Amino acid sequence: MRISPFTRYGLRAVALIYLFVLLIVPVGLIFWRAFEHGLAQFWEWITTPAAISALQLSLLIVVIVVPLNVIFGIVTALALVRGKFPGKGVLQAVVDLPFAVSPVVAGVALILLWGYGGWFGGIENLGFRVIFGFPGLVLATLFVTLPFVVREVEPVLREIGTEQEQAAATLGANGMQTFWRITLPAIRWGLTYGIVLTIARALGEYGAVTMVSSNFPGISQTLTLLVNSRYTDDYNEYGAYAAATLLMMVAIVVIVAMSLIERRVRNRVANASHTFEASTEESADVEPMLVPFGPATIQSQPAQQKEGV
Repeated sequence: MRISPFTRYGLRAVALIYLFVLLIVPVGLIFWRAFEHGLAQFWEWITTPAAISALQLSLLIVVIVVPLNVIFGIVTALALVRGKFPGKGVLQAVVDLPFAVSPVVAGVALILLWGYGGWFGGIENLGFRVIFGFPGLVLATLFVTLPFVVREVEPVLREIGTEQEQAAATLGANGMQTFWRITLPAIRWGLTYGIVLTIARALGEYGAVTMVSSNFPGISQTLTLLVNSRYTDDYNEYGAYAAATLLMMVAIVVIVAMSLIERRVRNRVANASHTFEASTEESADVEPMLVPFGPATIQSQPAQQKEGV
């Protein structure tokens, strides 16, 4: 179907207006309000002890959640794509459960499991507090970020197939060698995108963590909870804007860093590919040296020696 230039430009204009109204204007207003009183005041709002501890706590949660989700995501994606076992459809549904269930419901479920009087609430008697403490924040964030790596790696595994893995096994590679040298390099782009989504969701999660957090600064108050606390409890509107801006800045830095790493790895792969192609062409230009081998050659050697004599 051929689209006229007027229709094409009209669709682009509608998309840009939609993004401008729903994304650019709200984010721009937050930045403007955060810096309305000057850079010095903004710096004072984001360097308070509560803001620093909230930032450290949010980053610590990301450092713990991302590796766990990477391991679980790769293993689960391999099981769903390569494996055949009873209950595979149930596992598919469970992976998508955080997309369908409200994060607040997930927080309530964690309270029923790990809170006082819950199934595993007796663990608090051992001095290990989960709900209203740091472990509860990690569990809540793990729940809401669980599907991202799985759903980004799974289609890549389906696309690459199993031919290369079977060839590696035929050549004598074991399971770990096949994974590190064949499977992991093939899924690296999907895995990178899943990691970026996991980091962004972990930094911005509010619904689940607000249910399992005591909201005490330095104990279980993340950056998102700090924004809400300043806006609703302290009536510090501009301080809330400053904390929200700090949160957006951290997310932007993470996304830019992941993009730079991805570009660098892609350039290395491209350079390695060009080098391999160049070496292949050079080897093709050189005439092959034929090494005589066989009875005829062996029989001809005495005659050649005689001729030489």
